[in-house]
Amino acid sequence: MDIDALRYFAAAAKEEHFGRAADVLAISQPALSRSIARLEEYYGVALFERDGRGIRITACGRALARRVERVIAELEDARRELHDLSETRRTRPIALGFYATLGVRTVPDAIRRFRAGNPDAEFRLLQGPGPLLQQRLMSGEIDLCLSSPRFADAAIEWLPLWDEELVALVPDSHRLAGRETADLIELASDPFVALKPNYGLRQTVDDLCREAGFAPEIAFEGEEVATLRGLVGAGFGVALVPKLGPSADVNAVSLAIRTPRCFRTFGLSWARGRYLPQATTKFRDFLVEALQHRERRPLPDRKKISIPPITPATTAAVPGGSA
Repeated sequence: MDIDALRYFAAAAKEEHFGRAADVLAISQPALSRSIARLEEYYGVALFERDGRGIRITACGRALARRVERVIAELEDARRELHDLSETRRTRPIALGFYATLGVRTVPDAIRRFRAGNPDAEFRLLQGPGPLLQQRLMSGEIDLCLSSPRFADAAIEWLPLWDEELVALVPDSHRLAGRETADLIELASDPFVALKPNYGLRQTVDDLCREAGFAPEIAFEGEEVATLRGLVGAGFGVALVPKLGPSADVNAVSLAIRTPRCFRTFGLSWARGRYLPQATTKFRDFLVEALQHRERRPLPDRKKISIPPITPATTAAVPGGSA
């Protein structure tokens, strides 16, 4: 068994399709199938089951995949460290993952400022939802990640950097549109437009609504905050979104939330114990210096809110998407 066999297996486990995995690896499908068969013979267990025209990974396959991922990551760490120690090394790009909302200003500004003092710095960027970033962080495809909330994995370090205020966005015809502030509970009877459940912002919104004492009725689940803003302006529902400047939304009004305090904390993540190239370590330290506490505010004392049982009256949708 060699490292190529493990890489082939890892690709097949990720794709759960021999044809797609072979395309990713740039090898023939028969060659991949033979490699998997030798691996199954070596361990004496079935790693995949045929599922119609596709394949499905077995429990044994999933167990091996977890360990193979760590083995490949360790070997990649060794390559990076040797690369750094080589006198003839070529600088490895700084691999950074981040949410789409940070791609408008935060990440471009940070890169621009870092390059002002490090003009030779190269970057490889990945933008996506939390689960994708967590997977790529653990596999070693990215070294650093700006995200919220903290990944639920003890193998990932997380340093909180700043708070981002969330505001309620309502249609300009909404009953609260003439106000500047509101309590979140006042939106309990409205339909919400939100990101899909695997997105960090959705998790934060669900937690805040739960703290306010209700479970939001979700009328739409999307993948971009810009889509949510557009749908609110069209009267499709209300949303909790990052605060923007005045007149940033069309046919929609933003309200500051008095209770509970609505924010999400962004932090910087990296895999615990993994070797980070010198340029990446330097950029990590720069991000901490540049971003930590930039918008952090002391949290007010929060009273415990008893969460009543959800009743139809607290989750009823407003006809026509507005009230």
